[in-house]
Amino acid sequence: MPAILRAALCALILVAIAPAISARASTYAVYIPLDSSIYRELDTLNGLGLLQSYLPEIKPISRVEAARLTLEAESNLDSERPNPLAARLVHALRAQLREEIDWVDNDREDNLPTMIHPVERLEAQYVYSSGTRRALDTNKGVQGVNFTEGTPLLPYNDNLPTQSGSNEVARWSGWTGLGGFITGYGEGSIAGPLTHDDPSANRLQLLTGAVVVGLGNTAISFGQEEMAWGVGMHGLLSQSNNAQPFPALRMQNIHPSHLPWFFRYLGLVRYQIIFGQLDAERPFARPWISLQQVSFKPLPNFEFGLNHAIMFGGTGNDNYSAAGFLGRATGFDTGNPIGANTNSRGDIYLKFRIPRLRNLVVYQEILGEDNLTTEVPGIGRFLPFLSVSYQGGVYLPELTADGRTDAGFEYTITEPNYSTHSDSLYWTYQNMLMGNALGPNASRADIAVGRWFEDEYKIDFDMFYTERAPEIQGVNLTKEHSGGTEIDFWHLPVQINQLGGSLGEARGTVSGEYVENINYSTHSSLRMMLQLSFGLTPAWRSMVWH
Repeated sequence: MPAILRAALCALILVAIAPAISARASTYAVYIPLDSSIYRELDTLNGLGLLQSYLPEIKPISRVEAARLTLEAESNLDSERPNPLAARLVHALRAQLREEIDWVDNDREDNLPTMIHPVERLEAQYVYSSGTRRALDTNKGVQGVNFTEGTPLLPYNDNLPTQSGSNEVARWSGWTGLGGFITGYGEGSIAGPLTHDDPSANRLQLLTGAVVVGLGNTAISFGQEEMAWGVGMHGLLSQSNNAQPFPALRMQNIHPSHLPWFFRYLGLVRYQIIFGQLDAERPFARPWISLQQVSFKPLPNFEFGLNHAIMFGGTGNDNYSAAGFLGRATGFDTGNPIGANTNSRGDIYLKFRIPRLRNLVVYQEILGEDNLTTEVPGIGRFLPFLSVSYQGGVYLPELTADGRTDAGFEYTITEPNYSTHSDSLYWTYQNMLMGNALGPNASRADIAVGRWFEDEYKIDFDMFYTERAPEIQGVNLTKEHSGGTEIDFWHLPVQINQLGGSLGEARGTVSGEYVENINYSTHSSLRMMLQLSFGLTPAWRSMVWH
């Protein structure tokens, strides 16, 4: 990443967190799993123009932040021109976040008593998949990356273990708050085939979990937490939950805030800083990874953001001093690549909303990886990135005037060096890509249309086309082509009177794809996937100790 971009990013983050750390009041920060319907509900309200302070390009968000956004959307409902869909969404969010909304609505968010919520949400899933899984191993080529696809047609699912045929998934999440400022939360899972064990996978997993310390509006946590950075609707270019979360130390603001001084003109800001360690399944075992993301909303209809990430160290790649470690972790001084190589990423996105065109959203993201230091001796370090990938699209939340039909188009183009490196500093965790599931030297285009029915459930239809081209030397390597469709069904949470008012919800996805020359071979594959999901949010409140 160019030095000026690194300096600007780090300076803005430091300016952002300084006023937050000085605050005394705090709250419980329980982060919402990325598969939660809460995000769909907030995204729909955001598309309808009812959320002015939502920055969805950094996820997950906390339950108390989702509660604040729910109240914001409710206050922006137009009583003179009622929107039944928006009102129904607010009602559903109020039911899912009733405790946190009570805190915010009655100004009791800070200095809460000790409490425990052992079961926040239960979920059961059935997953059927068939077809060849995509894989790539270019370690024998000039640039290296090694990854295998998880479940075909089900990326961004925390790398839950599945096999061809029938699989079951069960999830359980809960949390506890201590002393008004320490939170522990987690979500565990059991996943795998129904009929037999998978000896190559750990069926019982901690999907996400951490201990969080609140310091004013700043949350500092350590654990295994999901992350999703970027503007993509069908895949994320920068960081995603395609791979299982890795253990890391994190700092972020719970609610969007403003910068001091003249930086206030940059508008609302959200940030996240991460420092962690990756797996041992690579020649440079357990490298370090340092990431920083910041998003701004300077105008009601304009957002932008940027991030920086660097991977360094690992067994046999750690020939540096303590100062060298710090220089690499911050990205300010990456040192000599001999004996201590690094791999960097830099990303910027722009997002515009045009209210007069039924809240049309136009977005574009550009990600650069590594630089031309070795490719152009002498001046390479001053040149742009070696690998530049792109993602962008348009989204129309109100294809019909009633706001019940939406449509969008999105494209993704990844360069041959995307997620790769000349050694083992490639962007994977436990053999799964940490960014976009396409991998390097690939492209994808999506056209999607969705429709709400009776303001209770939504059906989305997506058509997509992908290409992957080989970049390694070999015999009979052929460009891969595929086309497919996906139908997604989602019902808003409803109260179940027989269970004391607990909330039940249902989701389903069926998709199919025909792939020619799968994994650059001469073979083709018909891939199918069916996912059924049933969730239950118990009605009971947290147990409290004053």
